[in-house]
Amino acid sequence: MLALAPPPAKGADDSKVLLGLGGYPHLKRVEIAGRSLHKRVRNAARGRSLSMESNDGNDAKAIAKAQEAAVLDAYRKSIKGKQFLQLTMYQQLGLTDVMFDATPDQIKKAYHRVLIEHHPDKTLKDENDPNYLAVQKAFNTLMDAQKKRAYDSQCEFDEWIPLGTEKIKQNLTDAVGPKDKVFDFYALYGPVFERNARFSEVKPVPSLGDDETPLDDVTSFYNFWFQFDSWRDFTHNAEHDVDSAEHRDEKRHLMKKNEAAAKKQKKKEYARLATLVDRAQANDPRIRRVKQAAKDKKENERKAKEAAAQAIIDAAKKAEDEAEAKRKAAEDADKASKADAKMAKEKMKKAFRKVKKQFRELTEAIDDARVDIDETEFICESIEMDQMTSLNEALAADAAAGIEQVVQVLTGLRGDAYMQKKAAKRG
Repeated sequence: MLALAPPPAKGADDSKVLLGLGGYPHLKRVEIAGRSLHKRVRNAARGRSLSMESNDGNDAKAIAKAQEAAVLDAYRKSIKGKQFLQLTMYQQLGLTDVMFDATPDQIKKAYHRVLIEHHPDKTLKDENDPNYLAVQKAFNTLMDAQKKRAYDSQCEFDEWIPLGTEKIKQNLTDAVGPKDKVFDFYALYGPVFERNARFSEVKPVPSLGDDETPLDDVTSFYNFWFQFDSWRDFTHNAEHDVDSAEHRDEKRHLMKKNEAAAKKQKKKEYARLATLVDRAQANDPRIRRVKQAAKDKKENERKAKEAAAQAIIDAAKKAEDEAEAKRKAAEDADKASKADAKMAKEKMKKAFRKVKKQFRELTEAIDDARVDIDETEFICESIEMDQMTSLNEALAADAAAGIEQVVQVLTGLRGDAYMQKKAAKRG
């Protein structure tokens, strides 16, 4: 019998084995390879032995087994004493920690884990055991993306939204009464948006943020929710059982009725979300501040514009008032001047009357035929007060000389011819 060549010494470059084929031995190069080699190389590099590797593997298996046992124990406790068929499919499969976010791999793993718990071989029940069938139904439903969405949509969900009339702490401008309930905007609306975000077709869903969130992010948040694309499906608990239809036409008819009812529910759902977004936006302190700032700016601009227009009006009125005041002052001055002039004139007339009276008395006392009553009146009507005053002074000082001055004045007024003619008549 042909013996194999001994293995190469450690560190040799080539591994050679002597083989006998058909009675004719020859040398062949052999290289060790594979996962086992790689594993040994890694262990050697780390200074680990095969026994250590074996122990680590056993430890890992023990840990995994303990973890699995803990999961099963927690599952058993979660369903103990409860109506299994009344639980959600996630509770039936032990997926309460992930619920709606459960992945297909998580669903498969959970299914295989709990199926053993409810298997007839373990429960000693037949294959029609409701719990056993419920687990299978839960698996089939949650593994089908469309059915999962339909089921998730009908699961118990808090559809409550704020009324929109709550007193928001960040928006208060007046003092509130001791019995008034005040809400923080972000604490009130934030959880509501987070609940409804689970139905978003688009991920990730932006958060409501806080009072320091940039305005652009706030705008993006509301734009997202105004265009919210919900995957919520209302076909799971359809009013009509399509599978019970006896023929194709009836099935099609029932499907249409179910679709119409689902569309109605979907429309109602979008209306609810739109109301939520409208109420949140109306009460959002960040948006209210921006709107108030814009309103204040507009109001200030309006006031400035009105003030400028009023300034023009006031300036025009002031100029008009000043002009009116000047006109009135001039008018008053003119009236006063006229009044003064009139008064002066009246005084002059009164004084002139006195002068005339004195002149009449003086000429009458002298009794000169040349200056009779008619001539005296003629002189009174013909000369000015100054001239008559001079005549009065002359008459009072020297009657004879004074009367001659009067005759000269009369001659100047009447003319020599008149005076000669009058003298002739008198003679």
